[in-house]
Amino acid sequence: MTNRLVTLFKFGIVGVANTAVDTVVFSLLALVGVPVLIAQVISYSCGVANSYWLNGRWTFRDTTRGGGDRAKLIRFLITNLVVLALSALILMTLHDVLGWSLVMSKILATLMGMVLNYMASRYWVFRIPIK
Repeated sequence: MTNRLVTLFKFGIVGVANTAVDTVVFSLLALVGVPVLIAQVISYSCGVANSYWLNGRWTFRDTTRGGGDRAKLIRFLITNLVVLALSALILMTLHDVLGWSLVMSKILATLMGMVLNYMASRYWVFRIPIK
């Protein structure tokens, strides 16, 4: 149980860093007039690059090398494409359809994405192979 808490804590730290990257990039893009959906895709992608490296090397201690890295990267990309699509849908729905503020819409979309991302990362992307 302690290892899971440590992993969850590390994932949270990486998530805060990723969220900071995502938020700063999104805010800058929105400030200069980039459409919300395009800003979301770009800012999310910036956080994803950081996430893969930090989570693979630190949070989930990626110790497998070789063929496992490619499969892991593919699972990571699939996960993040799905989370990106869902977070963009949530963001657009809350902001454009329901008229919520952009900040609140972004916060909720980000939080929901973090939960989905942790579950997929822990149990699918960075899972330890059974030998």
